Amino acid sequence: MTEQELKLDYDMFTSAWRFFKKYAVVEDKDNDEFWEAVVDESGAISKQYGECKLIINLVLAGITELERMYKEKKVADEGAKI
Repeated sequence: MTEQELKLDYDMFTSAWRFFKKYAVVEDKDNDEFWEAVVDESGAISKQYGECKLIINLVLAGITELERMYKEKKVADEGAKI
């Protein structure tokens, strides 16, 4: 792997981290606008890097984790209402 390829990989990991961080701290995840923004930005990031497998996998991992966090919080909130 060349130094340039490593730099590109670093940039992809950094972009994926910033994407995840941006949406992980949002409290109101129970609305369509939030999830539309997640999908739109994930697509833009993927296109920025030529939709290579690494960036797609990184972004999908971030989305999967956001969904897991959302579902876990929703279950906890519903349990508190009982």
